[in-house]
Amino acid sequence: MFLICAIVMISVYLPKRVILDEMGMRFSFLFDEMIDGERIVLYDVSEGGDIPSSAEVVILSGEPAPGIDPTALAKRLAGKWLGMVEFNPSWDLARKVALLKGDGKVFRVHTVRTEEVEKLRLDKKALFHRFRRAVLERSVEVLWVRDELPWKDELVEDLRKSLRGKEVSFPAPPQESLGNFTWMLLIPALFLVASLHPLFLGVLIVLPFSYEWFVSLSAIFGVLGAYFVPKKRIVKLVSVLLLSLCVLLVLSDFNHLNHLLEFRGVKVSLTLLPAIILIKGLWRHRRNWKRYLPIFLVSIPIGLYYISRSGNYGFVSDLERKFRDLIEEILFVRPRFKEVFTYPFFWLREVREEIDFLVEALGSVAIVSLFNTFCHVKTPVLVSLARSFLGVLLGYLLFLFLKVPLKRILTNE
Repeated sequence: MFLICAIVMISVYLPKRVILDEMGMRFSFLFDEMIDGERIVLYDVSEGGDIPSSAEVVILSGEPAPGIDPTALAKRLAGKWLGMVEFNPSWDLARKVALLKGDGKVFRVHTVRTEEVEKLRLDKKALFHRFRRAVLERSVEVLWVRDELPWKDELVEDLRKSLRGKEVSFPAPPQESLGNFTWMLLIPALFLVASLHPLFLGVLIVLPFSYEWFVSLSAIFGVLGAYFVPKKRIVKLVSVLLLSLCVLLVLSDFNHLNHLLEFRGVKVSLTLLPAIILIKGLWRHRRNWKRYLPIFLVSIPIGLYYISRSGNYGFVSDLERKFRDLIEEILFVRPRFKEVFTYPFFWLREVREEIDFLVEALGSVAIVSLFNTFCHVKTPVLVSLARSFLGVLLGYLLFLFLKVPLKRILTNE
């Protein structure tokens, strides 16, 4: 029932989302000379001050001053375009103000400062990938290329060539909503929740209090149903993919598509399934607890590192960043490395009984990572599909390459 319902509903809504994504990739450049303090204002929220009545565009920046009132700021910005700078201390405040304004006149800005260039040792190619990725993977509307950046003119020229046909006049508009009745895409998710156990439908209690948390909990429990109920691995994989598409389409409203809101419970969605498999396995072998104690202790720091890498601010080494950029140049879309390296454990069978749960827990990381890919609602759906397809393909090829040595190592043969 889930598979049929999901396929039918996805076939109705997915084409429209693809069209919206294409329109949402429109972007515009912002240069320092355009910020004149009258029509286009860079407003430092750490200092406050007046906003000129002539201002048509106000870009928030800086560390918010203590006690700053988002509601009052939203009233002052009513009818004006609001710019929200990614990875800036003002980001959270800007999103609150945008939600309170509620007029849809908002855009996201991606920029890089010279301090960041020096700290991360970014070369021209790395800068190009930073800006290009902002448009293609996050549908950012405005690229602020500062005068202080090295290779500024060459960078702008390269971006215009790479993103030909997508540049529009400043400011590029935000992405439109998918439309009404997307809530129906929750029906397949609830089928999965019920298949896990009818009592899990108690998640409906959350609906009157928070629609966002209702969607998140339905999706997270749905992943458990998609994984534990089917017997065949390929069915598990397809079920999680269809559920992920349903969740992405459900959340394709204005606020999520423009990053004013995010999928709730990302950390839980990434850790719950592997944790359940690991805890069940350790409980099953509890009589030999001393033997498994080191595994339990080692899994804690590994889990913390895994969670820390799931956010936007996770540490990435210079070598890894360059490797990521190289993969992007070759494949256009970079698959998630943790999927590629854990899919072999998902496909692996017939290992020793005392370690089978460890293999399964590692394999489940690929599954929750696949789901998490589609929780980034602002990412164009075709990009997420391509990333997931590459992850599955490369992961399976790696499995075929490592199948024999892995079995020998894990079975002591």
